[in-house]
Amino acid sequence: MSTQPSPGVRPVRSHESRSFLLGGERGYPHELYPPSVNQASVVRVDLSEPDGEVPSHKTAAIFTHPVVPTAGFYIVNPLVQLGLSTMTVQTRFVGSDATLLMERCAQDVGTAIRFLEERGYERIILLGFSGGASLLCFYQAQAEDFTMTHLPDGRPSLVTPEQLPPADKLVLFGHHLGRSQTLRNVLDAAIVDEADPLRRDPDLDVFDPRHGPPFSDEFVARIRAAQAARMERITSWARDRLATLEGMYGPNADEAFVVHRTNADPFMFAETSDFGGDVDKIREVNEAGNGLGRFSSLRSWLSQWATDVSQANGPSDVARTTIPVLSIRQAGDHRAHPDYLRQWEDALGDRFTGHHEFDATHYMDPKGQAEMVTELAKLIYDFAMS
Repeated sequence: MSTQPSPGVRPVRSHESRSFLLGGERGYPHELYPPSVNQASVVRVDLSEPDGEVPSHKTAAIFTHPVVPTAGFYIVNPLVQLGLSTMTVQTRFVGSDATLLMERCAQDVGTAIRFLEERGYERIILLGFSGGASLLCFYQAQAEDFTMTHLPDGRPSLVTPEQLPPADKLVLFGHHLGRSQTLRNVLDAAIVDEADPLRRDPDLDVFDPRHGPPFSDEFVARIRAAQAARMERITSWARDRLATLEGMYGPNADEAFVVHRTNADPFMFAETSDFGGDVDKIREVNEAGNGLGRFSSLRSWLSQWATDVSQANGPSDVARTTIPVLSIRQAGDHRAHPDYLRQWEDALGDRFTGHHEFDATHYMDPKGQAEMVTELAKLIYDFAMS
């Protein structure tokens, strides 16, 4: 039998690692489906080690995201080739954030770190990329100063400080402010009726060419105010609805709902952004059936999406930590807009010594930008081993 791929079919890409299924901490009923999964939640980790064993420096890096599969991410192999063990962590919510709780994600990170410590590792480096950055900032803040005794919905969190061993260093790259802040900043401000996204306020419509791009500072300020108001309306409704359901069905009652039109950040329209200034592409994602924060339960909304209610906030969490931080900016990433980066800089205080810059969008191209990926890996490795 031929081992060559059929004409027109690309070869299957692969990444060799060792997978482990770790027993996660228990949560409340119906956080996952089917219900039986809640009694035996699983955290999958993929560990890549130089020469297949714990290196003498006993240092390992952890890479994760609240919901996106992370195994095989392009930075893993280059780091391992340099000699740094790297483990990707898939939280119990991988593939669907409809019922995601940030507090459970933090527990899953803690489970992964305890696994590494039991394996013989003594220094842990947190690799915070994209949504994983705010999760790992949240984790480290709680590991150093535990405060999440309760969930944002008011129930005990079922998390203990012992479940969250602190890490030693933190790398931030491709990082955004956090899930709640990011969703607020991409909400379509023109929506006036959550039940009917076709009803729009033309004065707040970023897709109306009368307003730009480019957008005036005054228009952007009005959009930001309207996005915050929309966020508050949804959160207020979610709290009221949850209180009604708890009164009818008990303390673990919940319900799902839909949030339409969540891809309308004015910063996306810059020609240097991931969208390359393509208004049609931005609109297509905004109007799609799936998208950021599109499907959520009431309790999940409060934990991960509700600004000023969620306990996870990238800049404010990193400000509560004390470990060394390496900050990397990818210049073509609209999530790295100076207005957003300034919040990280202020939060880091004296620990901020400048951003290491790469001319890349949110995701580097491991083929087309191979030299850049190698440079990024070397930068992270040197920081980890210093």
